[in-house]
Amino acid sequence: MKNLHYFNLEIDKRGIATLVFDTAESTINVLCFDALYELEKHLEKIHKNKKIKALFIQSAKEHIFIAGADIKEIKAFENAEDTIEKLRHGQAIFNKLENLPFPTIAVIDGACLGGGLELALACDYRIATNAEHTRIGLVEVSLGIIPGLGGTQRLAPLVGYAKAIELISASKRLKGDKALRLGLVDASVPSGYLAFKKEEYIKEILAGTLKSKIAKTRKGLKWYEKFFLVKMLIASIARKQVIKQTAGQYPAPLEAIDVIEQTLNMSLEDGLEVELEIFGKLSTSAISKNLIELFFISEALKKETFSTGAMQSIDTASVIGVGTMGSGIAWALAHKDIPLRLVARKMQSISRAISNMMKSFDSIRRRGRLTNREIGLKMDRVTYTTEMLGLGQSDILIEAVSEDPMVKKQIYTHLEEKARDDAIIATNTSSLNISTLVKDCKYPERFVGMHFFNPVAKMPLVEIIAGEKTSEDTIATVVKLAKRLGKTPIKVKECAGFLVNRILLPYLSEASKMFEEGEDIERMDALLKSFGMPMGPFVLVDEVGVDIGEKVSMILYDAYGERMKPTGVLEKMIDKKWLGKKTGIGFYRHKGKNKTLNSDVLSLQKGKSKLEDKQIIDRAILIMVNEAARCLEENVVDNAQYLDMAMVMGTGFPAFRGGLLRYADSEGLKNIVTRLRKLEKEYGERFTPASLLVKMSKEDKYFYV
Repeated sequence: MKNLHYFNLEIDKRGIATLVFDTAESTINVLCFDALYELEKHLEKIHKNKKIKALFIQSAKEHIFIAGADIKEIKAFENAEDTIEKLRHGQAIFNKLENLPFPTIAVIDGACLGGGLELALACDYRIATNAEHTRIGLVEVSLGIIPGLGGTQRLAPLVGYAKAIELISASKRLKGDKALRLGLVDASVPSGYLAFKKEEYIKEILAGTLKSKIAKTRKGLKWYEKFFLVKMLIASIARKQVIKQTAGQYPAPLEAIDVIEQTLNMSLEDGLEVELEIFGKLSTSAISKNLIELFFISEALKKETFSTGAMQSIDTASVIGVGTMGSGIAWALAHKDIPLRLVARKMQSISRAISNMMKSFDSIRRRGRLTNREIGLKMDRVTYTTEMLGLGQSDILIEAVSEDPMVKKQIYTHLEEKARDDAIIATNTSSLNISTLVKDCKYPERFVGMHFFNPVAKMPLVEIIAGEKTSEDTIATVVKLAKRLGKTPIKVKECAGFLVNRILLPYLSEASKMFEEGEDIERMDALLKSFGMPMGPFVLVDEVGVDIGEKVSMILYDAYGERMKPTGVLEKMIDKKWLGKKTGIGFYRHKGKNKTLNSDVLSLQKGKSKLEDKQIIDRAILIMVNEAARCLEENVVDNAQYLDMAMVMGTGFPAFRGGLLRYADSEGLKNIVTRLRKLEKEYGERFTPASLLVKMSKEDKYFYV
């Protein structure tokens, strides 16, 4: 065991023991194996002490109870047998906690996730705070595993079978009040009242009244949930929901449902063994390793500043241009209580933007996360102008007009006249050169690109693009703002298409080329969705807009030449007014949520190609791998890990594959180069392997060590 200290045990004169989790030299508590082993020693000592009448377990960390198991230890699991043995010991420790001969109470203030909740479930009672920082859940399936310390066994008896399946398979994180309503905790109080609630429990324990009082409020299993047919029906519905959301590409939620269904009527001992077996299998799988790697990248990005500059506070903002992107950005600012001014030429545009913002808020309200009063307070901070008035108060002005450089430059001239000399001006351009846009500006050092992705309310990525003269302070400030908005900022080098669009457009263009050669649209969409993409390329083009796709593809063609040459298919579709979903017709005909193939588009095909499935996938995916390698060569992004996270967050590249370059690693870089060479012979220089790929394949290197 490492020489670290995790728990402090205090016993008062009344026989009330308090075990305080306080990991040395850390701001958080995680349940590593050393912490578990130390916990076991304390439990053995506590069990032998006949004077103890109750045990409270709480945390000394601010806003953290237990953040979960130690993910590094899970990542290190190499074979199922060793994993199962370690977890079996962990389960035995929690069983010792559960079997103590006096009441045990978990006092939860802050994150109580994964193994942290499994520890709390092994206690007799749970007190939680209703503070915003408290989140409670078994979130293991998001890492490609299932709960392994009894979570699948102890949750259903508290909240019911159907609810247990829902909470575990969807990795739900509950606030204290919601956990109380479901029966997961026995009390939910403000953080400042926690000590009083603890004292109240102590008095009831000493009086012998707590058990009967809590028993009256417990939800537990519904009487009918144990019946075979009911149990099977609930599990079947849950599986269909998971498959609908994941296309069956993620085994963990399905395995979790199986375990809960299979073990519902088993003894705890037998159920724990089933849980162990499945945990062991999943924890050593490639999918789990990939998801855990992405988790670590995400954690690294939370700490990343991308700048040596000083972060300035953003207390007020303006958004210029309030179309789809502008209204989305405005909503993100309003949601985080930043006073905001909308700027548009027409009042009609502002009205539409406010309506769009209210729709986004209403979606959150329906899920119980905001009240009408809270939404009203946020929208009260939103003002507007059609004449660029009142912009002098804003700390940042975000331009989100159409991708027309002349229009943008005119706006910047006006903004520099209206804005404060120290205000930041950001553009939401998706592909235009930042330095060129601000060539005539007085203060290029406070100009920066903030490329949000559509829909802003759902897409977590923001590309941060510095121009040649953008200051370090400006970069630091917008990175801080993006994080405040709940986004993941990734700084990328100034180049046509930046990072995500530069890699994604060749994928869409290659799909267009295969269509022109005669390949079936619906088949290609289905194949690439089965690969793991959130939607096929033609569905995506229709969603984004054929005209927008064509405009960006021309920008990339101008910048990168022949390897980015478009087919002309999109241009012909624009001539026919087939602009995609917004006009009701593109590659598909759209009616409400339904779509059917636009058979008229087949007139744009020039051949009758019939490729094999693997050939279609290779052409679409390997061209992205190749461009991603070029981006690394050119230092467009700091490393392969950030590139992969950008593609997962910005395009929905399948997380279970670990990202684009991790996928390349899994295929083998020599193999990737060989396949690219073959495609190069058949289709030309756009498949010429990037120099970095060739070099790494010769040296037997990988993007991930």
